Amino acid sequence: MKQGPGRVASILLCVMVLSVGVLDSRDYGREFHQNPNAWMDVVAGTANAPSQYRIGVVDTAYFLARHGHLALGHVFTLLDVLSGLVAVFVLFWMFRRSMVYRRAGLTAQWFGAACFLVLMQFYLGWVIWYQRPETLPTAAMLAMALVLLTVRLPLPGAAAMVATVVGVLLLAVAQGYVRADVALALHAGILLVCFTPLGNGFALRRGVQAGTSLVAVALAGGIQYDLMRRVFPQANYGNTPVFQLFLNLQAPSTQLPFFLFLVPFIWTAVTLLRRRYRVESAGVGMFAGAVIFMGMWLLVGRIKEVRIFLPFALALAPLTVELAMQRFLPDRSNAT
Repeated sequence: MKQGPGRVASILLCVMVLSVGVLDSRDYGREFHQNPNAWMDVVAGTANAPSQYRIGVVDTAYFLARHGHLALGHVFTLLDVLSGLVAVFVLFWMFRRSMVYRRAGLTAQWFGAACFLVLMQFYLGWVIWYQRPETLPTAAMLAMALVLLTVRLPLPGAAAMVATVVGVLLLAVAQGYVRADVALALHAGILLVCFTPLGNGFALRRGVQAGTSLVAVALAGGIQYDLMRRVFPQANYGNTPVFQLFLNLQAPSTQLPFFLFLVPFIWTAVTLLRRRYRVESAGVGMFAGAVIFMGMWLLVGRIKEVRIFLPFALALAPLTVELAMQRFLPDRSNAT
């Protein structure tokens, strides 16, 4: 009996994430060597915006470091590795349970797994480019949100719906303290998809999913507002302009990382819009959220810091590979 790609791909995914952890540790070590008090301004509430509003990972790491008698950089590395493992394995599981993968023959499955591995390696290589501790935890939360959007939980009656709604909202709250803009963009995109025929393809019924996403937007926005106005009203952007669009357009040297990083995303967008392929609602919702987030990134973020978009890029990997399987192996769905 011919073996599928699951075991080999899983081993390679572990190697990739652990390799990122090694590079992570070195980068954090260099940062704390140069500045032993790095990140303590966020803990103390004296950092500039928007870093001061992203306290979820930093405060958690500080708590673990203080009570576990560990170096803060080591805790950041551990959280990155754990988050990276959750993200890549959840996304790989989502890809393998997709209709495109399950209906494909063995050759097409190996092709899809290889494409998935290439994408993971490509994206994870950018983690330490303008490294931030919230990048991989955000990717893990997006991956878990993708599961709840897609998979109907094996619970009786209304318990499955309630558990899914609660899970989605808890992730939105957690994301609100890590990067609220990600939760806002994701659920705004899902809300838009709910008004299309694909709105019937979520794990929740269309109306329930729309209502849940609307509440998630309100929760994430409320958390961001509370952090800005009540908890850290003193935080400001210092000498950094809030509006970055013109600066991004005027600096060609900063655009190279942006365009290199976005090659898979651009291919996904063109393929998704030009051809009618089998796609799942949750993947399209994630894509819509990513488009909204990209608009936010272009307006108020520096485009050379591609790690800003990395969580969405990782979360879109299953969709990209499913499209690639249908695009390049259209007649091999029954190949063995």
